[in-house]
Amino acid sequence: MNNVGIGGVIQEFFAKNGKISIFLEQQAVALWPQTVGEFVAQQTTKISAKQGILYVTIPNAALRFEVMSSRSQIVFKINEALGGEVIKGIIIK
Repeated sequence: MNNVGIGGVIQEFFAKNGKISIFLEQQAVALWPQTVGEFVAQQTTKISAKQGILYVTIPNAALRFEVMSSRSQIVFKINEALGGEVIKGIIIK
């Protein structure tokens, strides 16, 4: 009997079908709150990922500027949590 969790099964399915990058990008989206903190996550109105780019909407201009200045650190933390270079950049609107 194989002791693979549901996450492992889903990841294996995507890998077999050549869609592992889509799965990992969605994991990156899910990691946003723990990476940037609760306050920034609450102020984020939209977040998505496509082709290695994280698209984030933060209406508050001051907070948006602060997050922009931390983009490289955020990308590093997300990729570290995912175990590889999944996210190449962040576009903040």
